[in-house]
Amino acid sequence: MADTRRSNPKQKPATTGKQARRGTQPAAGGRTGVRDSRGKLVKGAAARRLEAKRRRQRALVWTAVVVVAALAIVGVIVWQGRDQDRVSPQALTAARQQAGSSGVREFPEAGRNHIGADQQPSNWNSTPPTSGDHLASTISAGVYDSEQDERAVVHNLEHGYVVIQYKGIPEDQVNQLREFVRKRSGDKLILAPYSGLERDGVALTAWRNLEAMQRVNLVVVKAFVDDYMVPGGAKSRAPEPFAA
Repeated sequence: MADTRRSNPKQKPATTGKQARRGTQPAAGGRTGVRDSRGKLVKGAAARRLEAKRRRQRALVWTAVVVVAALAIVGVIVWQGRDQDRVSPQALTAARQQAGSSGVREFPEAGRNHIGADQQPSNWNSTPPTSGDHLASTISAGVYDSEQDERAVVHNLEHGYVVIQYKGIPEDQVNQLREFVRKRSGDKLILAPYSGLERDGVALTAWRNLEAMQRVNLVVVKAFVDDYMVPGGAKSRAPEPFAA
């Protein structure tokens, strides 16, 4: 006789507790935590703190990038503005004629050794000096109403300063020079009287370069400063431009 019993469908095995727990975990690729800098898996509140810290760090990095980029853009704009503000050759020619200047003279380097406070240099080759032996010390930038030690002034020239010295000019012209220098506070610029000038007038000095004027003309002064004062003076011959 034929077997009339119906076969039962294949039953799935019962799920064990361990398997049930596994079934509640996220599928592969699901987020279960983050790894710290040592590669250790961090979960829960610690993971959230680590993520928050990383977000702050990324924000700081991007902020720094933006600030640096902004400063670079501002620097370019300022530099271009300085170039646009430079004295034209035509204006300088006319200003030199008014000031009684024959232009810039360049001298050979006379030396640059340090000497003691009780010594005097013997190798200066211009008046005022534009190079040569000098003191180990310098003077601060700014306006002086009394003569300064030329041995220290020469050291300033070595560092890329421009020095403006005068003798026997009217007080209103001296005041023009004072105002010019004070407006450039922080620049490598010095103003002082100097009785050693060969004649009344104004002397503009930079390392190895000298321009003399019979009377003040600020266009001439500005052109000299733009050309020879560090930083930015493309014609500067100062051997130590990055020294203070």
